[in-house]
Amino acid sequence: MDDKTMLMAIAALIIAALIIVYLLIRNVRNSNLKKDIAALNVRFNAIKSVPLAFKLNKAQAMARRNEETASAVAEYYSRYEEAEKHIDQIQELMNGVDDAVSSRKYKAAKSALKVIEENIADSEKEVNDIDVFLEQFSKKEEMQREYSAKLKEDYRETKLMVHENSGALSIAYQGIEKKMENIESLFSSSEEWMYGNEYLKAQDDLEEIEKSIDDIKKTVVVIPGLIQDVKGVLPSMIDEVKRQYALARQRGVYLNHIEIPERIEKLEGLLNDNAKNLLGADVAGIGDDVKSSKDELRAIIDSLEAENDAFRKSKEANEHLWNNIQEMIKLEHYVRTSFEAEKDRFGFDDMIPELDNQKTKIEIYKQRFKDISEGINTNDRPSTLIIGDVSKAVENSSADIRTLNAFKSKIDKSATDEQRAISQLMKLQVVINEVEVKVKEYHLPAIAGTYHEDLVKGKQYIEEIKKRLSDIPLNIDELNKVLDEAIDFIYRFYNNVNNVVGMAIMVENAIVFGNKYRSSSPEIDSELSKAEFSFINGEYTRAMTMAISCMEKMFPNASVDEKILENA
Repeated sequence: MDDKTMLMAIAALIIAALIIVYLLIRNVRNSNLKKDIAALNVRFNAIKSVPLAFKLNKAQAMARRNEETASAVAEYYSRYEEAEKHIDQIQELMNGVDDAVSSRKYKAAKSALKVIEENIADSEKEVNDIDVFLEQFSKKEEMQREYSAKLKEDYRETKLMVHENSGALSIAYQGIEKKMENIESLFSSSEEWMYGNEYLKAQDDLEEIEKSIDDIKKTVVVIPGLIQDVKGVLPSMIDEVKRQYALARQRGVYLNHIEIPERIEKLEGLLNDNAKNLLGADVAGIGDDVKSSKDELRAIIDSLEAENDAFRKSKEANEHLWNNIQEMIKLEHYVRTSFEAEKDRFGFDDMIPELDNQKTKIEIYKQRFKDISEGINTNDRPSTLIIGDVSKAVENSSADIRTLNAFKSKIDKSATDEQRAISQLMKLQVVINEVEVKVKEYHLPAIAGTYHEDLVKGKQYIEEIKKRLSDIPLNIDELNKVLDEAIDFIYRFYNNVNNVVGMAIMVENAIVFGNKYRSSSPEIDSELSKAEFSFINGEYTRAMTMAISCMEKMFPNASVDEKILENA
């Protein structure tokens, strides 16, 4: 092969190699370009696959009744529309890239990819922002469904509880069943609203369901007690009020002011309304009605008891008033008669004006008694008012009786004190005479020097009492003063003389008894002689001591007093 041919061959090989390298490079570039296009397609498809329209419709439905939320949804709706336009623009760019690649305009395609990538990045951020905002509504839907499921479970338990307590629910059971049927309808309604993306309406149904379930639970708890009150306790209380009312009327008690029939009629009407509400398991307000009805019935019973008690006490008090009137009549007559008879003797102050005043009061009390008796018998006034009038009359008449009794006591005391003084005077005279006789009878060898003085003083007291008794008017206070002094002095004098006489007699008996033993004991003789000397000198206590001492020596184991008394 010549040189020229060889060069041509080498050149051909080089050209072929260059072509191959070029083709390889172009293929690599095309492959990378396709990979980039595929990656962008994946990102773009991911953007398009986000269900913004569905979520947005849901958000619009849920935000329909909230102005603030609806405004935010509207703002994001605008952003959604812009995002959709942006996606459409990216789609057009993607289509252009595909056309460029098909036309092998790789450079133009590559340049377009950079623009598409930037747009996709912006679109991803925007779509993500919108999706994050809308996602909260999806969570609300999920929470709403969970809320619905919880309510269904709660309803199931409540239904079971109602069934278990059907006996205690009695007349209200059918009403509760209707409420449960309404709950079931609400469950169906809420499901339909959620299916139609009407979440706010569904929420309203669910909240009403929850309220209804709570209402049934509370109703099941309170209805047995309410039924007992409405069907048992209150009717019994009303019957008891009617019975007591009838009895009081039969006794003649005035009761018109209490308006019992009207109040009972009103309570029975309320009771009937509550019974009807219980049939529908509507317990709202029944508890308050029951409490107010019980309070009203207790108030009526208290009023009845007060009027019955006042009626009884009015009669008793009026009888007391009549007794007081009779007592006043007797006392006034007694005091007036006694005063006229004794006023000069005792020097009383003039009682006639006060007695005339008391006589006038008696006539007033008689009229008061008559008026009160008519009020009680004609049954035209409440006894609770009558009792006040008659009690006041009794109180005043009792005070007047005390006044008359004070006058009577004053007159009676004067007469009694005079009789007492006369009686005591006679006793004191007897005591003085007895003292004189006793002293003379026993011929005592000696007596106290004050004896004669005390005897004279005692007789002077007696004369002073006689003088006081003869005074007109009689001064009772001065008489009692002298009499008390005389009694104290004369009886003390009498006791002193008795003691001396008794002592002297005992000494004399002891000495006489001891005389039997003088001859047998010089010591006894000496001691008795000393005792006799003391006796003669009036030293009776000293003489008694000596005589007793001698007796104890003679009879150490015997009772000296018994020996002396035995000898006497």
